[in-house]
Amino acid sequence: MWLRELKIRNFRKIDALTISFPRGLTVLVGENNSGKTTIIDALRLMLFPSRDFGALRLTEDDFCAETGYAPIEVSCTFTGLEDEDEVHFQECLVDIDDGDFEMRVNARVEFNETTNRCNVRMWGGETEGGRLPSNHYDQFSTIYLQPLRDPQRGLRPGQHSQVSRLIDRLTSENQRTAFETIASDANEQIRALAPVKDARGDINSQMEAIAGRELTQQTELIFTDPAFRRIIAGLQPEIEGLPFALNGLGYNNLIFTAATLGTLRRSPQFSFRSILIEEPEAHLHPQLQMLLLRHLADVASDRENSEVQVIASSHSPILASQASIDSIVSVHEADGNVSTVSVCSIAMKDTIKKKLERYLDATRGELFFARRILMVEGIAEALLLPVLAKIAGGNLRESSVTVLNADGINFNAFMPLFGVERLGVPVVILTDGDAKEVGGEVSATASGLKEQAEGIPNLSVEMSERTFEHELARSEVLLPHMVSALKELHPRIGAMLEIELATVANVEDKATRFLEGFLEKSVSKGRFAQELAGILAESSLEVDAVPGYIRNALAYLGVLSEAPDDAHS
Repeated sequence: MWLRELKIRNFRKIDALTISFPRGLTVLVGENNSGKTTIIDALRLMLFPSRDFGALRLTEDDFCAETGYAPIEVSCTFTGLEDEDEVHFQECLVDIDDGDFEMRVNARVEFNETTNRCNVRMWGGETEGGRLPSNHYDQFSTIYLQPLRDPQRGLRPGQHSQVSRLIDRLTSENQRTAFETIASDANEQIRALAPVKDARGDINSQMEAIAGRELTQQTELIFTDPAFRRIIAGLQPEIEGLPFALNGLGYNNLIFTAATLGTLRRSPQFSFRSILIEEPEAHLHPQLQMLLLRHLADVASDRENSEVQVIASSHSPILASQASIDSIVSVHEADGNVSTVSVCSIAMKDTIKKKLERYLDATRGELFFARRILMVEGIAEALLLPVLAKIAGGNLRESSVTVLNADGINFNAFMPLFGVERLGVPVVILTDGDAKEVGGEVSATASGLKEQAEGIPNLSVEMSERTFEHELARSEVLLPHMVSALKELHPRIGAMLEIELATVANVEDKATRFLEGFLEKSVSKGRFAQELAGILAESSLEVDAVPGYIRNALAYLGVLSEAPDDAHS
């Protein structure tokens, strides 16, 4: 049994939201204050009984006062029920045809302004009726790991430590006797030691002197309480021969998470097992983040033995890029409204999905955290656009624009993510028209992108007529700087080209000749762009030095106040 859907209404900044979850691992990604914690807290309200220390305690602050403290409503739908699940949750079943059922749990929370208290009512199924049965949560096991958690506290000896919980799950009834026998034997041997005998005798004689023979109490000294639960409560990790308290936070976080997952996996008596983790990347360097993610994915996909549904919220583009694309739920907040996109619910061809997974490396994973996205063909555009934006009078960083290098013309892998009920942030694709000449017909790929963009309201495609470098060279003020950059990289080639360009009168012809020379000599676009960016950063160029199609893109993203009159696409 696994959680398929969560619905939320009137909870903090969320007006109305439906989140679809894939089976196994879910990674909620998004920028700070986008609503990820609210989603996790809604799950805590639904997945924990109110008596559990992991349950959410609602207060007045969880309601929206502007709506007159409208009731908070949350609903969870579970699918993949076994026969025994249908029996246990019979009051919560929803018929989905063909003799199949899902299980639904609902909650309504009302705030009483007179008593300043929150009243929670829960019921199962489609129709609001009575409360949930008292044994409803007997088949649930969920563990919540809060952000900025203290792993040392969770590993510290005690009856509720993750170590003692894990050992309890691993120990059968007949094995418990062995623990108690060993503890009893240890007590007997320690009590027989002379210093312990002397200490016991001294305490008892002092007690008799204080209270008298009739009122005194006899004291015994023991090594440990020989009861099983007391014994395992005293166990704690030792790391590389040292106490765990001396270990680093990152590794203690891993040990704590490992013990938690072990406890869940060793709990087959539960129909639904899950772990809610906020910021699993806490205190971990990138390599450990990836290894932890891989393990979480393995645990969540082990359907035959010990499946655990893992729902994690993260700020890490590393986790966003390394997780299976279907596990990503992107969370965005704009104009006070929270929205989500579950990639698993987006219909796309398998070939496109596989390509997208290949291209989502650590840098491209940032698209799930972006407020505005500028997609470019390669490294040259990625290096030069921040400088060109400043020349045009804007600033990509201050405008929260994420530049995404698609490594060529692989925009089609990303396009399924954008549009209505998908990633709704403004997106611009900046590409080459690849026409053979200025004014000529653009390539089929470029025209195809334009056609696709027509059906995506938050996407604009802006293109040069030929190539990015050619478009820059068409500017009379940019071309000399481009020649200077080329001379820095290839002094002889640059000098020869500079002499040749001096004999060409027409601006368009100059740009064409520069591009031909650039391509003939196989100049590295990345190195050239790096050199040119440094030169342009020290220049004092005017706004119209930046090609119009680039200014169009910047205006669409809000980097510039308006598009140029002389722009062409």
